Amino acid sequence: MRREVPHLLLLPALLCALTAQAQSPTASSDATEEMPANASIYRKKAPPPKPLAKDGRLVAPGSTVDANDALDEMLDEFAADIARMGAARVSPILLERIRVSDNMNPEFAAILEARLVAAVYRAANVAVVRCFECYATRGEVKDGQWVVQRGVTRKEELSQLADKYSAQMLLQANLTLNTAPNSLALDVEMVRASDATVAFAEGYRVHPYTAMLYRTADRVQTREAKLKDLEDRVNARPQWKYSLQTGAAYVPVSEHPDGSFGAAYVAARFTEAFGEERNWRAGVTVGGLINPARMAGLTLAATMLSRLTEDNIYKVQCFLGGSAGALITGKENNSPFFGPQAECTLTHRFTLQASVHYLIPFKVERDTGSYKVGGIVPQAGVALVW
Repeated sequence: MRREVPHLLLLPALLCALTAQAQSPTASSDATEEMPANASIYRKKAPPPKPLAKDGRLVAPGSTVDANDALDEMLDEFAADIARMGAARVSPILLERIRVSDNMNPEFAAILEARLVAAVYRAANVAVVRCFECYATRGEVKDGQWVVQRGVTRKEELSQLADKYSAQMLLQANLTLNTAPNSLALDVEMVRASDATVAFAEGYRVHPYTAMLYRTADRVQTREAKLKDLEDRVNARPQWKYSLQTGAAYVPVSEHPDGSFGAAYVAARFTEAFGEERNWRAGVTVGGLINPARMAGLTLAATMLSRLTEDNIYKVQCFLGGSAGALITGKENNSPFFGPQAECTLTHRFTLQASVHYLIPFKVERDTGSYKVGGIVPQAGVALVW
């Protein structure tokens, strides 16, 4: 019995070892997964944070736009201009002077400098260097007189600073707050350090009634759209607007046993946008009135429209104007018409339109008799515009 006791005590331990071996990886696999002694561990670069849902969207214009959004808008336009110039031409940039208008807190100049540098860093790989000598006040004795100087006062000093900081450009920026009307203006100037010539100068303006984008320096700029519009005008490239209309019209008839009748109305219109703000449209409308039982005719008219509302993508765009043309139903039954018309674009494409034309009455001869067609012709319907 004494010889069997050790075997009985080892049996539970053996069972536990077999169970653990079945549930855990082998020792050889652990040894192979260990890293060598001379290996290095590097942290994986964190992915860039995703932009918020509002980034890149339009801010609705109004009278209470946040001044920070307006300032960021101008800084992003400036940063986009720097990016287009190229880092090889402007980097490094030496910050010479950042100033604000007298009706602003002078301490805001430091905040403006930080935001300007941040906008440039987001848009382009450009180095920005702070110029300590440009803000320093120093004194010296010249010809027996004590002279106090501040900043860079001579071209030789400019060249020395450029060599010291290895800078190609010196940047000056002035922020102005206007109150009548409320607006912000950012005027920047970049001077080439080698010969003190002005390499870049631009003014940026923004006011509450201008639709803005949030901070996205790589977006399409408003000034670029204005430049394209100017190029289109110089090169005589028209801006066409197209419309497909459908609806119903009421045609007055006299001396007919069935009286007046309704007709389906379809039309296609193309117009050119013109005017200083492109708020006028002039063109041609080709359509038709169709009533299989009574009449079918072709309408051909010249159209003029003017935008009544401001150019705002958040609001309904309404136009008012008129047209004049002719209804063509045959060799003899033709008559001119004229009258006002209006339309409102609810979204980017869907439009409600209506018109009231006066059709000069004309006489229709039939085997059963004659009757007159003409008078006030109201029409309403929908349209697709682009």
